[in-house]
Amino acid sequence: MANMIEQLDALIADTLSAWNLYTTLIALALFAFVAYPLIFWAEPDTHPLLLARQATASPVRQPRESAVYRSTEVPHGYTLKTGLSVRQPGAPKWTAGKDGDLRDVWREAVNSSSATPSRIMSVHGENSIAEYDLSKLSNTINIIGSYLQKAGVQRVAIYTPNSIENLVTVFACSFYGLTPILLPFNQDHAIVCKLLEQTQAQAVVASAGSLPLAGLTESVSTLRHVIWVTDPANKHMDWEGAPDSETKGKLAVSVWDNLVTEGSSISSELPKNDESVVPGNLIFVWQKNTTDSVAEVVEFTQKNMVAAIAALMSALPQRQRLGPSDLVLPADSFSHSYVLSLTMAALFSHSSLVINSVAGTGVDLSLAARGVAPTVIIASSQSLANLHQTYMSGASSGLHKFVHSNHGRALAAGRMPGEDLLYKMVAPKGSAIGTSPGKLRLILASERAGTGATTLSSTALRDLRIITRSRICYALTASSVAGAVAQTNIYDYRHDDRPGHSHFGAPLSSVEIKLVDKDDSKVDGSTPSGEIVVSGPAVVGGESNLGVRGVFREDCTLGYA
Repeated sequence: MANMIEQLDALIADTLSAWNLYTTLIALALFAFVAYPLIFWAEPDTHPLLLARQATASPVRQPRESAVYRSTEVPHGYTLKTGLSVRQPGAPKWTAGKDGDLRDVWREAVNSSSATPSRIMSVHGENSIAEYDLSKLSNTINIIGSYLQKAGVQRVAIYTPNSIENLVTVFACSFYGLTPILLPFNQDHAIVCKLLEQTQAQAVVASAGSLPLAGLTESVSTLRHVIWVTDPANKHMDWEGAPDSETKGKLAVSVWDNLVTEGSSISSELPKNDESVVPGNLIFVWQKNTTDSVAEVVEFTQKNMVAAIAALMSALPQRQRLGPSDLVLPADSFSHSYVLSLTMAALFSHSSLVINSVAGTGVDLSLAARGVAPTVIIASSQSLANLHQTYMSGASSGLHKFVHSNHGRALAAGRMPGEDLLYKMVAPKGSAIGTSPGKLRLILASERAGTGATTLSSTALRDLRIITRSRICYALTASSVAGAVAQTNIYDYRHDDRPGHSHFGAPLSSVEIKLVDKDDSKVDGSTPSGEIVVSGPAVVGGESNLGVRGVFREDCTLGYA
């Protein structure tokens, strides 16, 4: 035993006698390699088992149908989410509230008792930002609503880019029992006239000069009133001047600003909920592309809309939900029900809202966010695909690839990577969105089913999370479903090496999904595939076959087949 101790002592002495600076550096490097993961170890943002099974399947199925899949928020046996649970003032918190409608969204946004009421702003030009007084907007809602009501119209088309006038008209129609028709902007005149005739519009609120009056009277037999929305560049023009002899007596032409000025004496107190005034439905136009005159006209009830709004709010985990600290930027058009529903959700959650006319399918997100610092952006899959292509093509250096790979490993481990110094040095120019880099925390993206829209792959979503330094939810939307059919989990950063599109997550809590196929073997098992059929409170008519094939994967997320 003593001999062994002497030998060990001699070995240690020989080792220490040869110790030098290089040996010290090597020892420190080895220690850091082993100790760093132990000292700075971080848990994933969510437990991996929560991502392993993201929806619940019914225990039984019908022949040639898959099991029915639901959000884990509403297990089978419980009712799907139907509304906003609006409680009367002073009612206890445990009482069940009513589903509500869009009028309750605006009332909640302007609620003066809230510690942080909503703020609404709009961007004009490059740096000009206007903030609106909510009480004045309530006054404008009354002015426009009462004007249209007295004019005897029922169906009001809205043909403007994203603007405060667009949003006010939607609320005015809800408070005064009218039906708004949300038309996609920037269309050929012939297509707009055909859509107005197809939807039987009786009045139209449009950007000044965007439509030919003579063409309207010839093509749209039901149209009687036009309200021009002017901007600072053309306010000096006489838009109420006498129209052509062909239109005189057929169209009443007014200017938005003039109506607001003339009705300044009207109270800003919103109309009470009167059983005799039923909020109108909302009509959306679903086009496969912007040059296609063949469009599907879909009419959502107020119940469809509030179910979608409630489901989109609860789809985010509690600590990531929209709140007063958020500034939400819709970078897609209000004429898409997903975008409008999320905008309503932001107002109901007392988030601040910034409106920019630079909004639509495929817009440049850095251009849409100029002059503001949004924390949440609502965008199309095409916009994100363009962003991915632009910045990944300009970031090919070896150092950038090293940093990108390192952050990709963090995402694979379930953690959102931080914005470290090395990334700031090698980040592609212009990859920051907004005036405050790093402030953006969430992007809500959507893809329109059956339109040939650009899809996002799992690799693209991983890269976009690194580029934008924000979490991304990817939703599948359809013409007959208000809001979205399904939406990815905000913490689902997993990368799938399979080629093609990414999955769309689990169904929202306002719908349930099944897959149907003539071959029963295809809809059986743990990964059924077939045509997607959606039902629930957010679906027109209660149930709809989307006409596209889908598959539920092993983790119960929906994807294209």
